[in-house]
Amino acid sequence: MQQAQGDLEGALKSYQDSLGIKGKLAKSDPGNVAWQGGLAASYGSIGEVQKAQGDLAGSRQSYNMVLPIMARLAKSNPSNVGWQGGLAEAYYKIGDVQVAQGDLAGALKSYQDSRAIIEPLVKSDPSNAGWQSGLAMTLSKLADVHMLSGDKARARDYLRQGRAIMARLTKLSPDNAQWKEDLAGFDAQIAELDRSAGQTRASGRPAKHK
Repeated sequence: MQQAQGDLEGALKSYQDSLGIKGKLAKSDPGNVAWQGGLAASYGSIGEVQKAQGDLAGSRQSYNMVLPIMARLAKSNPSNVGWQGGLAEAYYKIGDVQVAQGDLAGALKSYQDSRAIIEPLVKSDPSNAGWQSGLAMTLSKLADVHMLSGDKARARDYLRQGRAIMARLTKLSPDNAQWKEDLAGFDAQIAELDRSAGQTRASGRPAKHK
């Protein structure tokens, strides 16, 4: 509620108070996966608020606390798609902070780690629209990093892969406003890259091919 109201300081304190309680519970019974998952969730919430406050170093530190917890849970039960998804999300969130910090190499690895987890989930359950959408958004993030790095060809490739996923989802559910918005976002980014490539060729400079 505080976060939704824009009271980030209040939200941070509430999440930290929650973390203090969950930390004691998790420490008292390390084998309790529910408490371990709750502890990771609290660190993640704190990291989200810190990022919104502009405290990127603090946010990255908080998300770095999420990662080993989710990695242990995912390793302890590979068939638990919830834990696998939580680990993928942790890498994704860290990647976002790394981009904001200008650490493109780190962000690229984080997004690739997230993708490596999500792709098997998609293959194991092709009907799961959540995994499909999550993979598309991860591909979009990979495209963003490559665009920032100047590798427009690879960025376009990731965008087209992500667009193909969102086009399928939108076709299955034409009334889903979020998916339509995501598809439009892919189209806009691809169009901008194509326009940029056309301007480069028109200027007489050879287009780079990767």
